[in-house]
Amino acid sequence: MNPFFFGTRRRPLFGIYEPARGGSNKHGVVLCYPWGQEYLGAHQSFRFLSRLLAGAGVHVLRFDYYGTGDSGGESAEGDPEAWLDDIEMAIDELRDTADLREVSLIGLRLGGTLAAMCAKRRRDVARLVLWDVVSDGKAYVRESLAGAQLSRTQAGHLEVSGFPLTEETRRRMEAIEPSLYDAALPRTLLVSVLEEPDDNILLQRHMTEHGVHCTTAHLPGPTVWIEDGDFGTSGMPVDALKGIVSWVTG
Repeated sequence: MNPFFFGTRRRPLFGIYEPARGGSNKHGVVLCYPWGQEYLGAHQSFRFLSRLLAGAGVHVLRFDYYGTGDSGGESAEGDPEAWLDDIEMAIDELRDTADLREVSLIGLRLGGTLAAMCAKRRRDVARLVLWDVVSDGKAYVRESLAGAQLSRTQAGHLEVSGFPLTEETRRRMEAIEPSLYDAALPRTLLVSVLEEPDDNILLQRHMTEHGVHCTTAHLPGPTVWIEDGDFGTSGMPVDALKGIVSWVTG
């Protein structure tokens, strides 16, 4: 596990590179975190997923978007549109670091949406994993606000459980809809740990109708993006993580 900074002087990004163990595999994966409180809940599972992928012979890079985690920038500077550029920089960094032939993207929740949007901008994304991805942006924002601790920053931005939500970011989030996931996507896995993954079922139908080579996997388990109120951490959806690794490496 190798932590380091990459990107540019004006936009430094913090990443952790997990080299493939064994062989000379030329396949790599960039992990795309969710946003806000969901980022905190997912951190442990992403770390475990990274280890599983590396053990299966895949090079892995997980990183913090600008304005989040340990990357540069203030939290109010975070912007989903600019985060697409961060994902592209992460892809290029991983390709150069490990001399890869192909790269896949794995994204959870909003991270899945960003991964899909980025995959449509490039021709070198081989596979895409969308894990309980956001397909209804307005519902996603409503759910993010419900039960959250809301306040205002000194600059007047809405703060959701400590994470600034600017009007521009909110507008971009609310604009997410199924039409975003179209035939421009590479081979895709839709995976869900929810007991009733209604959104994934509807999204899979939409994607199939629009020419996406789409596979679904319903692997019930803990919702890693939601921390347990008593223990302050989320569970580990082992079956889902193993299923993702099997599909990516299959």
